Amino acid sequence: MRLFVIDPSTNEKIYLKQVAPTRDELARSIGSYSLRVSGYNIPIQKVIAEPSDNTAESMALGGVVGVLGGVPGVIIGGIIGGLLGNSSKEEDAKRAEVFNRS
Repeated sequence: MRLFVIDPSTNEKIYLKQVAPTRDELARSIGSYSLRVSGYNIPIQKVIAEPSDNTAESMALGGVVGVLGGVPGVIIGGIIGGLLGNSSKEEDAKRAEVFNRS
């Protein structure tokens, strides 16, 4: 999950380095209910979470591990990596939804 705010002057996403399960936890970790981004004070309520997309990375990692088993290993490793990545993606989407409702 990645947290971001919308830059008021450019309407572009600015990704935060911080990660937290809820807005209250984010406020506790930074010590404030607002944060300074690009010269603007942005309230924590304006922070948005989005799921990370790492399915392709998991498939690639599974394929690389599968190289040890030859062509069948690459195929099986890619499939297993894709399944693990999809499961991770669903979990990440749930965490983002929990954050956005907080």
